[in-house]
Amino acid sequence: MNKSINNKNKQIRIGLVVIITALTPLTLINSASADKGYRYWGYFQAAPGSNTWVAAMTGPTVELKDGAVEGHSFSISNAEVPAVAPSSTADFATLCADTPAAAGKIRVGLVINFGEANIAPSGEVPPKAISTCALVKSGATGVDVLNTAVTVRNDSSGLLCGIEGYPATECAPEVDMPIAQAVATGENPSDLSSTDEFSFAPTLAVALAALFGILLTVAIKKRKQL
Repeated sequence: MNKSINNKNKQIRIGLVVIITALTPLTLINSASADKGYRYWGYFQAAPGSNTWVAAMTGPTVELKDGAVEGHSFSISNAEVPAVAPSSTADFATLCADTPAAAGKIRVGLVINFGEANIAPSGEVPPKAISTCALVKSGATGVDVLNTAVTVRNDSSGLLCGIEGYPATECAPEVDMPIAQAVATGENPSDLSSTDEFSFAPTLAVALAALFGILLTVAIKKRKQL
């Protein structure tokens, strides 16, 4: 029971990181409040007809359409440092150029970035990026696309932990942030000043509203269970 509760709490915390990541510009970084974050698989999408990555606000369980592109990027992030989108463009035409349309099927581009070496778990080396096209049944979700194209590892709650054996064992641990902050800004970690501050009140207000909504939903569910 405790393990299940811990997994749900971890998913809520990571969900909050994803929500704020989608709302926070890359430049809104304050190293004084960016001490801790999570190392996990950032999830991005590009709708049919678009080649721009957008941070997904849900897990990979939403029905996809032909022409969509799914992106997974191994990142370290928190409220101030967004997860890094895949470095390759979400170019469906290129990804699925050699995959013809088929009746009852949809084509979905898939890009997987395993992250920079300096954020890799100790003793592990990031594999080369994967760019491919998945031919899946109509009505398929991002989970179906992943399972068709690669080998995945999930925890007991369904949280994505590893792709193609990377990382080997960890699953979205809490980690120190200085390296990730340097990667995001292109700076040397020692050059990051703890006195640099930026105003992000509007973003914070929206994030707090989202947090309130999640907490309210959890409270309602718990009350129904009583």
